[in-house]
Amino acid sequence: MGWVTVELNCRIDGPTVLIIKDKEGCIYGGYASQPWEKHSDFYGDMRSFLFQLYPVASIFRPTGANHNLQWCAVNFSSESIPNGIGFGGRVHHFGLFLSANFDQGHTFSCTTFGSPCLSKTSQIYPEVIECWGVVPRRADQDRPEVIKGTVLERFKEDRHMLNMVGLANSSE
Repeated sequence: MGWVTVELNCRIDGPTVLIIKDKEGCIYGGYASQPWEKHSDFYGDMRSFLFQLYPVASIFRPTGANHNLQWCAVNFSSESIPNGIGFGGRVHHFGLFLSANFDQGHTFSCTTFGSPCLSKTSQIYPEVIECWGVVPRRADQDRPEVIKGTVLERFKEDRHMLNMVGLANSSE
């Protein structure tokens, strides 16, 4: 995976992982299985999901209740089409939504993913936003040699993420 600059006026090829830490201290996000492309309606497939890392680590997969998986709309003049990106729920009542300016959004309980409100309040004000592009390994890439040590010893970033949610020592 690698860092991707998120600009809603351009297409990001491939799947992405969006992570938000809001001003309440909650950490959550979503996996978008389809590229972010301008639409005036929901799109995506059943591989998308929402997750929460703090205060509780949870994953919320599609329930099949509807197909309102991904939302990406910018520069629409209609009040009925919110400008921003989102996951699940319905228009103006998403499971997770960020405005096109990335300065605010909302999260509501959502039947699309069977998820609760992901923050302490439904209105969110992001403090940190990261969006990572997911790049599949090509079949022709050489497999690296086996490295000794636990996964958490080899991947310090993963250990830091587990520390953030209080699970770092649960695998030892």
